Amino acid sequence: MKAAEGITVTLTPNPGELTVGDLVELTLEVNHPSGYQVIIPQLDQNWGPFEVRDQSQTTTVTNSDGTETTSQTITVTLFDVGTFETPTLPLTISDGTWQVVEEVVPATAVTVIPTLAEGDTTLTDIRPQVELKVPPVWSAIIASMIAAVMVIVGGWWLYQRRYGKHALARIVDNRPPYQVAYDELDRIDGLNLPQAGKFKEHYTLVTDVLRLYVEQQFLVHAFDRTTTELKQSLNSSTMSPEHIRRFTEFFFESDLVKFAKLVPNLEDAHQLTDEARTLIKLTQPVPVEEQTKELPPSVGVGHSQKPVEVIQ
Repeated sequence: MKAAEGITVTLTPNPGELTVGDLVELTLEVNHPSGYQVIIPQLDQNWGPFEVRDQSQTTTVTNSDGTETTSQTITVTLFDVGTFETPTLPLTISDGTWQVVEEVVPATAVTVIPTLAEGDTTLTDIRPQVELKVPPVWSAIIASMIAAVMVIVGGWWLYQRRYGKHALARIVDNRPPYQVAYDELDRIDGLNLPQAGKFKEHYTLVTDVLRLYVEQQFLVHAFDRTTTELKQSLNSSTMSPEHIRRFTEFFFESDLVKFAKLVPNLEDAHQLTDEARTLIKLTQPVPVEEQTKELPPSVGVGHSQKPVEVIQ
């Protein structure tokens, strides 16, 4: 199936026919011009009617005509009889200059056949249950439950005694979303993951911070979505188009490190948290104190500043 110009996407099952519970390998191949990066999303365990057992590492090889083929093997299984098609699978493809397009993998069919031979409908008796002599354990179970309750009550009493009536208040995090993000970015800087060569972990942590900030500040579902899906959600939020563009570019560039095994240079990796802080600062709400400072002196004053005319 031809997708964008110069790009061909195929998904081939092996075998195409199996019995319930058998494993089938779906070979995903993307033929594209040299230098392109293909991002294949991580699938959930339950992918439509399929149960995903494994996704291999993505590999890219150079073809004789100068093009490249990026491939991955997705191992799945089915627990029902019939013919099933794979669900929609979006791919993100970059041409190396941060120009990004999204292509959809064509659906492929897998058939699960019954294990019984045709016409074999004879039922056999079920073996009787084996009787096991189990000694009564209710007394032990009840004693364990009482001990567990006593431990919980005692722990709560000690906690209340130490922290008093404000114990529950200490658990509540009253920080605004932008402050939570700033504090977490500071913590990530302290891990110094790029210096240890852990670029994927570093980029994953930083983008998760931004996704949480976007979700809490703009009330959109940001996790378990591709960058393209998140962009569509932001288009219906209160975020400005320019800021949506900047957030989307940040997520796309991070996806190349997280999923396409692009290795950034050390300086760019260290600057990632500063770039995230800039995006947060551009979109965080202005504190009330700063709004008041920007008002003219007469605005917000309780009494009129107009001089009183005295009539003699």
